[in-house]
Amino acid sequence: MNEKPRSHLSFELLKWILICSTFFTFLGTGVQLYTDYKSGLRVINSTLSQIKDSYVQSMSNSLWNLDDEQISIQIKGIKKLKDIQYIKVSERRNNTFKVYSEVGEYKDKNVIEQEYTLEYRNGDNVNKIGKLQVQATLDGLFSRLFDKILVILITQTVKTFIVSFCILYIIHVLVSKKIMTLVSFAKQLRIKNLDAPISIDRESNKLDEIDELAKSMNQMRVHLKLSVDKMKRSEKNIIEERDYSNGLINGSPYIICGLTPKGIVNFLNPVGLNITGVKRNEIIGRDFFKTLGIEGNERGVKEFLDESKFTEVKDFILPLKSKRGTEVVINWSTLLRRNAEGDIIEIIGFGSDITQKHFAEKELKRYQQQLEVLVEKRTAEVEQKNVELSENLDELKNMQTRLVAQEKLASLGSLTSGIAHELNNPLNFVINFSQASQESCSDIAKELESKTPDFSEVKESLDELKEFSNMIHMHGKRAETIIRSMLDHSRSKESEKSLEEVNNLIEENVNFAFHAIKAKYHGFNAKITLRLEDSLPKAELAKGEFGRVLLNMFTNAFYSMNLRKEQDKDAYEAELIITSLQDSKFIIIKIRDNGIGIEKEKLKDVFDPFYTTKPTGEGTGLGLSLSHEIIVGVHQGELDIDSELGEFAEFTIKLPKKS
Repeated sequence: MNEKPRSHLSFELLKWILICSTFFTFLGTGVQLYTDYKSGLRVINSTLSQIKDSYVQSMSNSLWNLDDEQISIQIKGIKKLKDIQYIKVSERRNNTFKVYSEVGEYKDKNVIEQEYTLEYRNGDNVNKIGKLQVQATLDGLFSRLFDKILVILITQTVKTFIVSFCILYIIHVLVSKKIMTLVSFAKQLRIKNLDAPISIDRESNKLDEIDELAKSMNQMRVHLKLSVDKMKRSEKNIIEERDYSNGLINGSPYIICGLTPKGIVNFLNPVGLNITGVKRNEIIGRDFFKTLGIEGNERGVKEFLDESKFTEVKDFILPLKSKRGTEVVINWSTLLRRNAEGDIIEIIGFGSDITQKHFAEKELKRYQQQLEVLVEKRTAEVEQKNVELSENLDELKNMQTRLVAQEKLASLGSLTSGIAHELNNPLNFVINFSQASQESCSDIAKELESKTPDFSEVKESLDELKEFSNMIHMHGKRAETIIRSMLDHSRSKESEKSLEEVNNLIEENVNFAFHAIKAKYHGFNAKITLRLEDSLPKAELAKGEFGRVLLNMFTNAFYSMNLRKEQDKDAYEAELIITSLQDSKFIIIKIRDNGIGIEKEKLKDVFDPFYTTKPTGEGTGLGLSLSHEIIVGVHQGELDIDSELGEFAEFTIKLPKKS
């Protein structure tokens, strides 16, 4: 059980409050006593002045007349005055003064003595007949002051203690109690309980300085916890890095040693001990190259150490002699460790054992001359092979060109099939409406040749003929538009760019591809969902090449959906979803079909030349490769694919917006 902490601050404050209060109490009391003392002196002096004014003259007359009774009455009257201690009346006789009457006790200390001359006036004559000596004692004044001191000290002391304890209680409630809470929290504060905040009971919601201190300590606690957590992570990282470094050093296949700038060994890893054949106590603290160096190689050692004192050495060949007596050729590289002033304090050497390589190079030089002769003989043969390889390479390039052309022809065939189907519909309308127009003309002619023509029927036939003419004109225009689009497609130059409506190209090519696939696979049908953004800006495109990309994408999608239709029969409904949208940088086209999909592991290869997932004879493997080249190379866009086998395949085309 934790001992409740005592508030030493409260007792210290009480001590100083009492000291200060006592000091000022005594100071105030002294001032007041001094003031009362001066006032008492003024009263005594006033009494003495009263004696002079009231008694001296009458007493002079009484003494002249030797009226003892009157003098006695006057002396008693003076004696009754406050603080009068001693009265003596002296009569002058023969130039000396004799005591005439004396009352009271004469004192030497704590008195105020006043002497008055008694004179009798007879006309202008003044006779000095005696003197009046009066002593006023200060004992009464001192007694009154002492009583007052006791009262003041008692009342002030009681008041001081009461006020002090009230102040102490207030300080205890407002300050000490909170401070002791902070002290208790600080004493109990440990790393394991940094999560517990300081809680101080307050009478109101108003914060004082100690509450702010508690708040600051809570913030400090949070920062301390964060720092401790950071230190723990740092300590863990340091331990891990140390273990990792020790693991690297001890597990390294290279010699790793630490040398002073003079070549004294600080450490040597196990591989170094194994290669050199020395024990750790035989090499640590000794000169590395004097212990393991080869006689006559001092110059190379000096050059190595001198160079390492200024810069890091790379690929410095320096042989050693192991304790087993064998020569070991080491390829050295170094790192320099410096102190805060930049002085080198350690050279970290990394040595690779190239003994076998060194001797192999010697053997290699031995055979070099023989090889030069063989090289000359083989050069002619290699040149002949190069000629043959060049011819084969040319043939391979020609084959690739033919395959690309074949792919383009395949795309053109699909396009032609779609266009033929597109043209077939308006031509059928033109033929049918022209035949109907001929029949209407025949009916009009017959009606007009009759003796009583029915002009209402003639007008009706003319209206039909006009409607047929409008339909023939409309479908003729449609055929004209298709032919013009085909001509534009065939006449467009490769990579010649122009501003095009992306949505129009999507609609045009998806119709071509759909009719082509329907012509190829009778009975195939698919739902085409277009989610095209109306506010899509024009894109700078090579129309012919980009149309070839779209046609290839749509054709592949319909092909995949037809395969799944053959597998799932009536349980499957083919759907192609085409979406166009935009972001801040790109126009985005997403083409998603619910066909057979592509395996995940094959997705990385679909854009490679000659790679195809179709059966042999149905694809060249160049369609997606050419599409990728057109989108990425020609248009500086992006082409990606995502697919799930048996579920879907989705191609995403990103075209940069026109700046």
